[in-house]
Amino acid sequence: MPNLTTCTRQDVVDYFDNTWALTDMLFSSFQSEAAFVQPPPHQLRHPMAFYYGHPTCFYINKCRLAGLLDQPVNAAFEDLFEVGVDEMRWDDMSKNEKEWPSVACVQAYRRQVYGVIKGLLESHADFADGHGPITAASQSWALFMAMEHERIHLETSSVLMQEHAVDNFVQPDTFPSYHPSASRPRSAKVPVEGTDYPVNRMIQVATHDGRPHVVTLGKPPSFPSFGWDNEYGAKTVAVASPFAASSQLVSNGAFWQFVKDGGYLNQKLWSATGWAWRSFRNTKWPQFWRPDGPQGSHEYRLRALFDEIDMQWDWPVQVNLHEAQAFCRWKNQQDDNVASEYYHVITEPMHQLLRNDIDKSNPITSSTTFQDAILNHLPRHTTMATTDDAPQRNTNVSFASFSPVDSMAPNDQGFHDVFGNAWEWCQDHMSALPGFKVHPVYDDFTLPCFDGEHHVIMGGSFMSSGGNGASKFSRFHFRPHFFQHAGFRVVSSAVTTTTDGDQVVDVMTSCVNAPEPHTVVNPFRTSSTFVLHPSKVSSLFLTKLEAQAATQWRDFGAGYDNVHVVLPGDDSIQVDKLERKGEHVGSVLLVVPSALDAQLDKDDEWERVKEGVLPHVEKEGSDVRRVSMVHVSAWRRRSTRTS
Repeated sequence: MPNLTTCTRQDVVDYFDNTWALTDMLFSSFQSEAAFVQPPPHQLRHPMAFYYGHPTCFYINKCRLAGLLDQPVNAAFEDLFEVGVDEMRWDDMSKNEKEWPSVACVQAYRRQVYGVIKGLLESHADFADGHGPITAASQSWALFMAMEHERIHLETSSVLMQEHAVDNFVQPDTFPSYHPSASRPRSAKVPVEGTDYPVNRMIQVATHDGRPHVVTLGKPPSFPSFGWDNEYGAKTVAVASPFAASSQLVSNGAFWQFVKDGGYLNQKLWSATGWAWRSFRNTKWPQFWRPDGPQGSHEYRLRALFDEIDMQWDWPVQVNLHEAQAFCRWKNQQDDNVASEYYHVITEPMHQLLRNDIDKSNPITSSTTFQDAILNHLPRHTTMATTDDAPQRNTNVSFASFSPVDSMAPNDQGFHDVFGNAWEWCQDHMSALPGFKVHPVYDDFTLPCFDGEHHVIMGGSFMSSGGNGASKFSRFHFRPHFFQHAGFRVVSSAVTTTTDGDQVVDVMTSCVNAPEPHTVVNPFRTSSTFVLHPSKVSSLFLTKLEAQAATQWRDFGAGYDNVHVVLPGDDSIQVDKLERKGEHVGSVLLVVPSALDAQLDKDDEWERVKEGVLPHVEKEGSDVRRVSMVHVSAWRRRSTRTS
């Protein structure tokens, strides 16, 4: 990945050629035209033809938006291939009512586009000797955006290939090979912990003298590499409670125990949405396991990228978030510690705490300034998985497969695969960091996904390259039923019991109190603590109801330093109580029921700035709440006097 302050023109051209060649090598594995134009069996994604043409037309469309080009190359293709699908629901079967061009037509289009983009790279002034830093404001940013976008789809396409018939593909000689472990003698039919897959010990991440861990998320805008919009901004959060995390990703062997124990058939282990997905798909084992014996024998082979191979019990299991969360609940029960520990997938702040200091995203200290493993220049014929110059990681297409969960050396804290091998599903919903800005060339990369329905994934996989996952700043987002080269790590957080008998856990996620933009009324959590097992059936629902109402009142006053809310039932506004010594009174915003507008109307020092309707929740009993919609007004102090 080029350093955008020091890169030469040749560096950029080489990176483009590498990006382009990886896509062409992957698609050279196709064995028939039918494999190219048929949608996957589940019908939720486009045929592979789209994923060959889409990254190609993206170069042209984004370069036109950036002013680098003023004409299309093939207007019909640049419309047909422009927009993909988000797999918005797991039961949507209406995406593929189109005719797709042949392989030869798309290859010819790619040759045209390659020539156009190569010409831009060889002539644009941004890459001249002695150029200044290339930033998000630079015209040439669109070119790096297109390259990183193609690398995202290299990974997307490789996952979709696993869902197609295995005889559609043959591994190209020019593509990286599987990890050597794939060639081991036939695996055991019944995996044994400590023999066929390693023991996955938990490592405590303790607080310092009882003080919370403080984590700052976000990529500094001055960092000299391309970044997606959701990486920028900064958010500091406190991880107040100690936690433990598994030293390795969960392996196929460990997950087999869950499958054999009937985990896919036990509704109590699944969320409501997860169970609906499992039932609709009639899923009984992971997507990329292939039965290899009588039904009920639980003997399996493994669908790798280009073919089926013997089961690799010590590779990370490739599952979606629903499956990962069900395993965590099952494991909690197996360890018989549900009353004291809560098992869950990792969170974005916790992932930062598992990293070596040099790999934490922000702030950048003097010793780690402008360091990111993906910017390192490796010796010829070495990869990020084989280098001796830096920690080894199975990423950047070092191999065309997963590797054993303990094959790469652990980091300073004892954790394996914090980066690489498999993405890690996170508890967090994708949300904006304070300071988030949409990039005008790609205004819908992340914005539609601030909806409380997309989860963060961290760390990258064996197929992640460039800024797509191989960078320490990457934070990507997928729906929980989506398949990626993703697995998970088990995290344990302490459970406490309140005086009301509720079991409460404190799990800080990056989406707690996330700022706007939101695609809907704020869908994110307002507190890091939540009730696990309410003492009463109604308790959890009522807690969520009150939290959502409180969030809407808070958001109504967004943008002001001090917001004071006067709830319905108060007879008057005690303005004098707001005027504490030294307070900048002009920054105060009053949010009041409209019934009290008359009192403020008489005071020339206050002006009404906003009106709206908000929910007011009144407690009438332990299990009774009255909800009413209240007309409210927001008033701002005109003066800035202090007392």
